[in-house]
Amino acid sequence: MLGATSLAHLFHDGATDMHYVLFALWQQQFGLSMAHIGLLKMLFSGAMSACQIPAGELGKRYGERKILIAGTLLLTVALLLYGLSATQTQLMLLIVMGGLGASVQHPLSSSFITQYYPVKHVRVALSTYNFFGDVGKGVIPSILSACLLVISWGTALQLIAILGFLVTISLSILLPADIRKTAPRQHSSVTDVQDEATPHQPEQLKSLPTDSLRKRAFTSLCVIGSIDNATRTGTLTFLPFLMAAKGASASQVGFSLTAIFIGGAFGKLVFGILAPRAGILKTVAVSEVITAVIVAGMAFAPLQVNYILLIPLGIALNGTSSVLYGTVAELSSPQQQTRAFAIFYTASLGCGALMPVVYGMAGDVIGIKQMLIIVALLVLCILPLLIPIRNATK
Repeated sequence: MLGATSLAHLFHDGATDMHYVLFALWQQQFGLSMAHIGLLKMLFSGAMSACQIPAGELGKRYGERKILIAGTLLLTVALLLYGLSATQTQLMLLIVMGGLGASVQHPLSSSFITQYYPVKHVRVALSTYNFFGDVGKGVIPSILSACLLVISWGTALQLIAILGFLVTISLSILLPADIRKTAPRQHSSVTDVQDEATPHQPEQLKSLPTDSLRKRAFTSLCVIGSIDNATRTGTLTFLPFLMAAKGASASQVGFSLTAIFIGGAFGKLVFGILAPRAGILKTVAVSEVITAVIVAGMAFAPLQVNYILLIPLGIALNGTSSVLYGTVAELSSPQQQTRAFAIFYTASLGCGALMPVVYGMAGDVIGIKQMLIIVALLVLCILPLLIPIRNATK
């Protein structure tokens, strides 16, 4: 179960973040401004965010397995057709198609995991699942960057599409037909968890004082996830252009993104495991402050210093999400977890879709360095949003 969902996460996240390498290539081919690049990012992420809740509902009606396999196949076909697009309009339509296919993976895979594992193991299982997502972010963009040294980007995408077809076949073999028949028995509601002091009961859920506080905490969590994802997408979308302006080549930019994704893979795994021990709020606060400092520093640091900061940036930039994903499971009742994950991903991905356009417009007006400073300052707005979660979990 965990192996299949981790494989899906590896391919989907790798294919999604591969677009950051493609944006720089498409800018040269189609003569795009930073605002146009933000628009392309918005189309993909917007399609992803808009279909999070519908994907969850389709999963409930027709089965998570069928929808997850169909979405993976749709994303693969979109990647295959990218290289055949002759105009920007055709490319935009295919990007939306790819976003629709990618939309199914997060809510349905998260639902698979939270239904299958006992409550006390869910956070570690989600951290492992998220780790493989960032492995994909490191592996697939690096494969594309290496291929660009010898073949065209269209041909390179055809090779990535072959990998996608293999993943689709693997999911059809590895995923169980009905997760509800194979999953361990879960608690029926948050109230049941509060009433039964069992070893499977997380400390946070034991102390939730009221349903109202829990809802406010979940709302705050969605806003935090939105800002965190906006920071990540804004940084990854425009950092390549900053590095290119400082003299980095296209292949160097591609491998720089790979270094960030490698750091992110370890960040998600380590932060997800350490959060229950060091404290969820402390972990989120520290990671966001570090992210703000590094993003601001990279805006004005020399290119050589930027290379040194890539892996630390990836650790801080991506590590927070593992903590947030696990907290979604703890702040929602078991029967509502599929919908809770869909709502969380809709909010975070929706903000991640919109903000690159805003950042791109700002970058065209005030410059990319000043725009990255704005990105860094926005991260710090997360700190006061931790208070409702603290009140609901103390």
